[in-house]
Amino acid sequence: MAMRTRKELRLTMMPGQAIDLVRTLVLGVLGPALLLGGCASFDRQPFEAAQIEAAHAPDSPKIRHWANSPDLLTQISIAPPPPGAPLRVLALSGGGDDGAYGAGFLNGWSQTGKRPEFAVVTGVSTGALIAPFALLGPDYDDELKRAYTEITPDDIYKDRFALAIPFSTSVATTGPLEALIARFATDAVIDAIGEEHRKGRRLFVGTVSLDRPGNAIWDMGAIAAGDAPGRYALFRRILLASSSVPVQFPPVLIEMEAQGERISELHVDGGTIATLMAAPPVANDQILRDSQSPTELYLLVNGKMAGEFELIEAGLSSIAKRTLEAMLFSSLQDRVASAYVWARSTGAGYHLTFIEQDFDADEHDLFEQDYMRTLFDYGVERGRAQAWQDSPPSSDPDTVASAVPETTSSED
Repeated sequence: MAMRTRKELRLTMMPGQAIDLVRTLVLGVLGPALLLGGCASFDRQPFEAAQIEAAHAPDSPKIRHWANSPDLLTQISIAPPPPGAPLRVLALSGGGDDGAYGAGFLNGWSQTGKRPEFAVVTGVSTGALIAPFALLGPDYDDELKRAYTEITPDDIYKDRFALAIPFSTSVATTGPLEALIARFATDAVIDAIGEEHRKGRRLFVGTVSLDRPGNAIWDMGAIAAGDAPGRYALFRRILLASSSVPVQFPPVLIEMEAQGERISELHVDGGTIATLMAAPPVANDQILRDSQSPTELYLLVNGKMAGEFELIEAGLSSIAKRTLEAMLFSSLQDRVASAYVWARSTGAGYHLTFIEQDFDADEHDLFEQDYMRTLFDYGVERGRAQAWQDSPPSSDPDTVASAVPETTSSED
């Protein structure tokens, strides 16, 4: 399999991780497709807008919500914590192989004996793959470590034959990633998540619908706790969709039911629109009003929070790539900042961790094992230090690099 560097493949909707748009999209996909007339298609029956709005998973309760629904907060049910206990929410960002940071951080945090139990965990893209184990707690740290330190590119994707790309739905296929998800998100793991859901804890994963452009929020615990025959397959398929970078990886068909008919929806990487799924949707304002307990919001960003200097060349490829990076940085920073504003307005605690600017790595292949192991170890160190900040960093790289982490942890 031809190796791709992180710059060539990395469209995970995280700063510093965009692929070369012109080479991959224009030259590799859009150009030939426009010249030759691509004929890729999906095997599904057409349906109408009203059907996707009313759609639900077969034999399941309402387990999918739209992020822009006016009544989202009333749709998502989050049980209040016990009297005096904080409502802890953990949001895990996208980031491709930089998910090794989050996996390492959680492992290191567990080693301090101070990693709390979270009432709500959310994830998109690589964060969606970490989220089930983050919810289940330290007993699953070994699985997280294996998932991010023992894999290679061959476990994630397989390149298509170059001449077939214009007639396909993606540059690469994700059969290996689908098998990897099945290896770690076993029936037993899904059943354990269902048990936590019954206790009132919640796990949400984000995807992006291509049929109804917008973020879909999936109640993974409700799926796991249900008795639908296809619940295990649906759980894994949503994880695959949340990690399927559009154009680079094929969209994922998710079977739903509407008005007595089966429909097949197309979903892609949850980080395509939102790199982070945090407040206010995941922390119900009603709980904040009714509960005397404090709320603690934790944002674990699998990436850096400031851009790297790069002298841009006067070429279409360089300009396109840098423009996309700037847009993605702005999106992430806006998410982190808006969560901070929400926390301040509600009196919630705010905790942020990310890969510092001083972490440096040479150019390497995406999902290169040595890189991921190094980043995992770095994450472990940061987790042991409980390296949380209580406010967003400056967009200035020098300021970010010198940011001082919290000196105390809210769970002490």
